[in-house]
Amino acid sequence: MAAAAFVGTNVDNTVVTAAMVAGAPLARAHRIAVGQVVGFFLVVVVASAAAALLFEFSAAEVGLLGFVPLAIGVRGLVGLRHRRGGRAASPPTGRRPATDRAVGRSLTAAALVTLGASGDNLAAYIPLFHEGGVTNLLTIAVVFLLGEVAVTAIVLSAGRHPRARGVMTRLGAVAVPVLLCVVGVLVLLSAGTLSWL
Repeated sequence: MAAAAFVGTNVDNTVVTAAMVAGAPLARAHRIAVGQVVGFFLVVVVASAAAALLFEFSAAEVGLLGFVPLAIGVRGLVGLRHRRGGRAASPPTGRRPATDRAVGRSLTAAALVTLGASGDNLAAYIPLFHEGGVTNLLTIAVVFLLGEVAVTAIVLSAGRHPRARGVMTRLGAVAVPVLLCVVGVLVLLSAGTLSWL
């Protein structure tokens, strides 16, 4: 059950994080992967705390997390618009403008995106942790640890692959912000949060 819950809830995070790695400088690949691990750890902490307190989130409440990737994606698209409009010319120091490195290229952004896209994770993990028992919890911890190692390896391998990087180069800086917006909207829609608001 732990393996099924992990796989079923981490496909979207794996794809999004691999796209973030592919769209970022190679030097930032490990930071993004670590951010994904940190985000997943936070999801597990929240789920285990909720299970320990016998607290259940409604689907619509969990769906509020969809605003995180949506906000990061919108910020990236607005930054691109400003840059293309000539308002964010490169500074005389030769450094790239902040909009070139603002979206999905940091540990913090990767952690926030993983956390924001974790509505399905929380929905699956809280009941799983409710089962309790030292053996069950240790088994879940081992499965999640092995699963996270596999996800990190996939993210780094796929994101650093020349073809993936080529696609991201052709799509330009628009791809990651658009993907983040799509993930955010899908989380909000699937959880029914928009109708709840």
